[in-house]
Amino acid sequence: MSQAIRVVVFKDGDLFVAQALEVDVAAQGKTAEEASARLNCVLRTEAREMADEGRSLFDIGPAPAPFHALYNNSTVSREVMQAA
Repeated sequence: MSQAIRVVVFKDGDLFVAQALEVDVAAQGKTAEEASARLNCVLRTEAREMADEGRSLFDIGPAPAPFHALYNNSTVSREVMQAA
């Protein structure tokens, strides 16, 4: 069963950062789409590795509070991804 993970995407210098909120995992890219795609890949890989250890992706813990505040800011991109 998969679980939704909220994602905030924002520009940081010359790069875009995609930060998951329910788990403290992030990825960067030259575009918002690239950062988001990389985060999706990282989340799937982390979920698979955690499952191999008998753990949950959510054992990583949530992102710090400032990222959650960004999610509510209308000037950034927001997404929801499915955890494997």
